[in-house]
Amino acid sequence: MRIAPLLATVLGCLLPVSATILQNGQVREDPYPGQAANITLDASWRTYDASADEIAYKGRWDSKHISWWSFVSLSCPSYPPSCTTTLIHPERRVSKSGSQGINVGSLDWQFSNVTADTTYQFVTPDTLEGIDAGDTNVFELRVQIAGVAVPQNASLSKPPRFDKRVEIIGGSLASGQFATYEALSGWAYLFAEGLGNAEYTITAYPGVCLADMKCYGGGVHGMPWFWHRASDPGVRAQAMYGKDPEKFDVKGDQPADLVIIQMGGNDHRKPNEISGDDYFHDYVRLVDDIHHTWPKATIVLMSQWGEWTLEGTQYVPSTLYYDETKRVHDQFKEHAYVRYFETRGILQHNDIDPKNHPTDVGHVKIASHLLQWTRIMMRWDLEPTGEVGHGMLYWNDQQEY
Repeated sequence: MRIAPLLATVLGCLLPVSATILQNGQVREDPYPGQAANITLDASWRTYDASADEIAYKGRWDSKHISWWSFVSLSCPSYPPSCTTTLIHPERRVSKSGSQGINVGSLDWQFSNVTADTTYQFVTPDTLEGIDAGDTNVFELRVQIAGVAVPQNASLSKPPRFDKRVEIIGGSLASGQFATYEALSGWAYLFAEGLGNAEYTITAYPGVCLADMKCYGGGVHGMPWFWHRASDPGVRAQAMYGKDPEKFDVKGDQPADLVIIQMGGNDHRKPNEISGDDYFHDYVRLVDDIHHTWPKATIVLMSQWGEWTLEGTQYVPSTLYYDETKRVHDQFKEHAYVRYFETRGILQHNDIDPKNHPTDVGHVKIASHLLQWTRIMMRWDLEPTGEVGHGMLYWNDQQEY
């Protein structure tokens, strides 16, 4: 069966090249399976540049088609069979090489080392062997592109979008920092992709505070400010835009139906140690801003776990800014659009690392509970399309040994 190849010309990349992945203390063999071929385009290819109308950008992108650090995407089907290209780009064009994730439909993620200003063939005649021509298959690509190419007898068209949309706002926990495959292993992605029937944006960045102009000695904006910016707080974005990144039109895209906020870890830790009152006031400011922007959205305040302490033979959990977050919830209690999601009781002490970042299993636990909360409280049907947590093997996976 003939499959239309799909190529992308890389501008800049995201993940550190060939980083070691540990599992149960052992080095994972072949942690980044799959490599894309580097080729040169000729007249047999039809090309689309990054600004083509056939490409639908999702998430936060600026006018140069450079994305926010966390999970974002662009989509464009190719033929045959119909294929959707999704671009997820957590870094900046200043990166010259890296490793990227590649996924087709619900198949396992594959990874490829890439270099800037190079063209790679990601879909070949062997990619979808056994898949009927005409099937629509989601192709996800984790890299910044200059364009997409398909054979001359193929074409791209803008894909339809889901009716519902979710926005997740947070720091390193929501962005999946230190999980096996970063954002792809994080609870925010596992939850949003696991819904199976919603558009989503993950506006999260490691180290960002909720408090504005109070962290890291002052002079550093927090999420209430960055929520209106197309670029994240990272050093790569600052190197490109300085302290004046492009504004992002939060009203310009599809309105969110559900907004989930989990913040407080960076406000609480040294050197910041933001007071409860400052945290409370900036949280209220952010909730007010979101409600003004999307008046029909349900806003969920997710509690932020802290460290576990050993008392006798019992590990006791803690919650950061518990009273202040409940105060924010109480502030809007008479309104039905603000809810509280309690994470206490979901994780155990061995579900997090020493800096409170979840293990892969911890991320799965949070996402699973949140999916069921959404099904019950929002009355949303769940339509998962398959595996979303790649590379997680649960022992024992053998029926005899």
